[in-house]
Amino acid sequence: MVVTEIIDFGGEPLNVKNLIRKVAVALEGVKNSQHIAFGTKVQENGAQILSEWDGAQDGTNPSRIQEYSSFINSVRSSGGELQSLYHVALNRSAFGTDGPATGNMIEYVQNYFPASRVTPEFRKRVEDDFLKFDEIYTKEVRVDTSVAYGWVLEEQDHENVKGEKARCFLVCRGWESMDHFEQSVKTDAYKKAIPILLAWNAPWKMWHVEQKVIKSTTFA
Repeated sequence: MVVTEIIDFGGEPLNVKNLIRKVAVALEGVKNSQHIAFGTKVQENGAQILSEWDGAQDGTNPSRIQEYSSFINSVRSSGGELQSLYHVALNRSAFGTDGPATGNMIEYVQNYFPASRVTPEFRKRVEDDFLKFDEIYTKEVRVDTSVAYGWVLEEQDHENVKGEKARCFLVCRGWESMDHFEQSVKTDAYKKAIPILLAWNAPWKMWHVEQKVIKSTTFA
C-alpha cells in the first residue's frame, strides 16, 4: 500500500502558465526522494498535484516535512485556489515502473459509497469487482500504463449520499493521449465489462489530467 496525496487547484481565471512555472521552480528545491506530478484538467478549468512523499511520519500527512511545506506554499503563491486535498491508499505506487503517473494523461474515476456500508468485506467485494472489470476491459484495449486503485482515507461529502459522509474508491490509469482513452471506451470489451461497475449503483466522478511537470526518483 502506498499513500498518495492529491491536491486540486481552481479559481477563475486560473493562470495555468504561471502555475506551471511556479511548480517547476518549486520542484528545483526538492532534493530528497519525493515523487510529484503536476497537470491541468482536460474537461474543466483546474490543475492537480499528485505526490508521494518519503519521510511523512504517519504516512498520510507530509506537512511536517520542510520541503513539502516550502513546495506547497510556493504553489499557492501562484494565485491558484486550493479546492481539495485528500489522500488515497493505493495498491501500488503511481510513480513506480509503468505506474499511472508515467502516462502523458491520467484518467481518474472516484466512486462514492455511504461510509456505513464500507466494511472490510464490502471493500474486498468492490476491489474484486473492479479486477473482474479490468481483466475483461484490457483484453481488447491498448493499455499504456498499469492501473492503480485504492480507498480515499478522508470521508467525503456527496449530494447523492444522504445523511452521512461517503467513502470513496478511486482508480487512476495513465494513457499516452486522450484519444487512446476515448477509443478504449468504444470497444466491445468495455461495453461488456462496464455493467460490473454500474451494478454498484453508486455516484461516481471521472476526470482527466494532462501531465505538465513530473519529478520522480527511480524506484528500486
